[in-house]
Amino acid sequence: MKNITLKITPDGKVRLAAPLHILASEALGFLQKKESWVQKKILQQKTYARSNPRKVNDGASIWYLGKPYPLKLKPAARNHISFKGDEFHFHFSDIDAFERAIERFYKRAAQKFISQRVAQWSEKMGLYPNEIGYRRYKSRWGCCKADNSLVFNTALMRYDARLVDYVVIHELAHIRHKHHRPSFWRLVERFEPEWKTLRKRLL
Repeated sequence: MKNITLKITPDGKVRLAAPLHILASEALGFLQKKESWVQKKILQQKTYARSNPRKVNDGASIWYLGKPYPLKLKPAARNHISFKGDEFHFHFSDIDAFERAIERFYKRAAQKFISQRVAQWSEKMGLYPNEIGYRRYKSRWGCCKADNSLVFNTALMRYDARLVDYVVIHELAHIRHKHHRPSFWRLVERFEPEWKTLRKRLL
């Protein structure tokens, strides 16, 4: 590590990292200078983040397509999550398996929902991926590979359809432009004029 870095985690914690030669007082001074930025980011997290609880209980809120839904716990022989339209049911033999179970649910949902959105936007933009994949990324929402195959973060299923569409448009635009130079953003803006605002809501 060469520089001091500051990060706000999805659960709202402030994480400061610094090289070994940096004094604690210097690191603290850096944090104090960034106080307004930290407060802004924490408020942004509280407003827009769609994070599910790591430890679940009956009635916990689970995010799906931009809305929180209550969770019902139901002991069962195996771990499985179902969505009933107005609530989630976690059928479980191991309560600690919730995170893996909800990721499987999101992947199934993404394969259906995002695939439909890709098909619709491909027609509008005249850009078609060779293949579509889904996985859980930690620090990106999507990826356009060199062969024009697209991969989407399954965590997108926690966000509303407008944000999903923005990411779809973004990745489809990379089929034509494999960079983030002005020509790329002009293409994105052609199909989503409010991309700058939407981008800030993806946390």
